[in-house]
Amino acid sequence: MNVNNIVMATDFSEASLIALETALSLALESKATLHLLHVVELPATGDPEAVGEVEALAGRLCDEGKQRLEALIPENKEQDLTIETAVLRGSPASQIARFAKRIEADLLVVGTHGRRGWARVVMGSTAEQLLRHAPCQVLVVKPTVHSEVAVAHSK
Repeated sequence: MNVNNIVMATDFSEASLIALETALSLALESKATLHLLHVVELPATGDPEAVGEVEALAGRLCDEGKQRLEALIPENKEQDLTIETAVLRGSPASQIARFAKRIEADLLVVGTHGRRGWARVVMGSTAEQLLRHAPCQVLVVKPTVHSEVAVAHSK
């Protein structure tokens, strides 16, 4: 598999930060461009007077997202590693899939919280939606597997 563009979608949770480690390794190994992506999801409002407040909030959240993405780029990153950042607004799964299609991503890396049962039904699963609708291969990184590997390496 030839990998030129990797999208790593993050919500800045512990699970997605663990997935970031995997995405960085894969990008280095394949010499691919790594696209760090965050999606700001805003609540729908039926109140016309609240639209301005929601837009102001969206602007602040996008600015904060950009800063947080930049902070994820390792200070000592390899010179031949290209990392780009993007912040979008909307539904995370659909925006991530659209972004991956637009940049012709070869691989999409996401973390999973590993919710089960009712919590998964209520919260939904962005990773599962991406597995169904992404235009490229999807690598879902489970935090428990990665943690076990890290523990094994530290011994």
